[in-house]
Amino acid sequence: MDSDDEIEIIGESSSRPSCAGPTLCQLCDMDFDSENLSELQRHQHYEAHFNSSSSKELSNNKFRKPAIPKDLFKPYGFLPPLRKKPADEFWYPTLSRPPPDNYCPGLIPLLKHALKKSHTKGNTRRAVLCYESATHISVEAFDRQWGCGYRNFLMACAALMDQRVQSIYFALLDDPFPPSVRNLQRWIEAAWKEGYDLEGAKDLRSLVDTNKWIGTAELYTAFTFRGVPSQLVDFDLSKSEKGIQVMIDWIVQYFSPPNQKQGTVTDILRGASPVITTDKMPLVLQFNGHSQTIIGYEISRNGDTNLLVFDPSRPPRLRLRRAALAGPSSVVWEQSRTNQVLQSVMHPTSNGRSSKLKRPSSSSYMQQHKQTKSSELENEIIIVEDFDAPKSGEGSGVSPGQMQQSTLDPSNVVNHFRLGTSKLQRKQNYQILYFPMTNPWSIEERNERKVVTSISC
Repeated sequence: MDSDDEIEIIGESSSRPSCAGPTLCQLCDMDFDSENLSELQRHQHYEAHFNSSSSKELSNNKFRKPAIPKDLFKPYGFLPPLRKKPADEFWYPTLSRPPPDNYCPGLIPLLKHALKKSHTKGNTRRAVLCYESATHISVEAFDRQWGCGYRNFLMACAALMDQRVQSIYFALLDDPFPPSVRNLQRWIEAAWKEGYDLEGAKDLRSLVDTNKWIGTAELYTAFTFRGVPSQLVDFDLSKSEKGIQVMIDWIVQYFSPPNQKQGTVTDILRGASPVITTDKMPLVLQFNGHSQTIIGYEISRNGDTNLLVFDPSRPPRLRLRRAALAGPSSVVWEQSRTNQVLQSVMHPTSNGRSSKLKRPSSSSYMQQHKQTKSSELENEIIIVEDFDAPKSGEGSGVSPGQMQQSTLDPSNVVNHFRLGTSKLQRKQNYQILYFPMTNPWSIEERNERKVVTSISC
């Protein structure tokens, strides 16, 4: 085994050579080696962290974490986390460092613009999206075959740690160590040892450092153990005459904002918009063999309701991720090929009124003609290109600053996240995990929920 693949457990003796670097406390970065601390002293050092309400002050994280009330804090009876491998990194939107390659924030605002385009074309009647900072997190090489449940958990954590409705959730999820694939395994096993989900503990037996699949029941256990309220809802489609529509109606009700007879002008205009974002947390959808994160819904032209999902096994393409990171203002939206043909027939040359020509390519026969149209509501740009024109950054004569623009087809963007009822009808049983965003559970409330329960619809 290469040294890079070895795992060192902090606080225990190690046979690794000294060149591997100092042994540091994972909470305050104290150098155990330079302090000559024995194994017992290191253990006492960690116990001081876990039993002291001031332990968070030792962290040199520049982002302030909400304090945990004493009646909600309960020391964790397990060892500090393993040193995380680079492939098991956690990130959330308020961090200043760039996201890892398998993280993609900024997709909700981008999808919102694409859905507005789809509405303009008559393909989308209405769409409602979740919390705008929701982040897509895809599996990596090490968990590609079994990591969907873990990645959906991390998507939920990234949103919960960014929202401001219950800011205390941040501390509950981040202390004493942040979420990750392997740390979630540790959370669940620690919960089992304290009597949570004994049935799941009996079925899975051990979880840490394994490749075992987990589902929404294990996620419920992890969140309950940390005091973050969540609820499971079961849908048995075979028991309802309405079939999949029962679950669709529930999801629409969850994301739809309440009807307000009175409100500000902003509230009225927001409710009238065909595409809106809300402060709702994403949902975790579990079915046989897979799980996904629901980020909203869309009502199509024919009245069918499609779910909009983040699938951890389906990462966004590179062009889409770049556009999401840069923001919607960096995007030029393609018209459909039919509209391009009609535009070239009806307006073969620029009319000089609303069109602008980009700087031409160095090759005259590769000139690129673009027509732009401003929109006060969306600050959007509609692009019409010659079929043989070069793509952005490929000999188009675009300056380095302009090369950040991405050209996207709004239909392709929406289709990437769309999950239709025809696919949903292939399964008979679903389970949804949702977050009511109520106050954190006390120790007594957590103890009352050690047995996993769900609501049937």
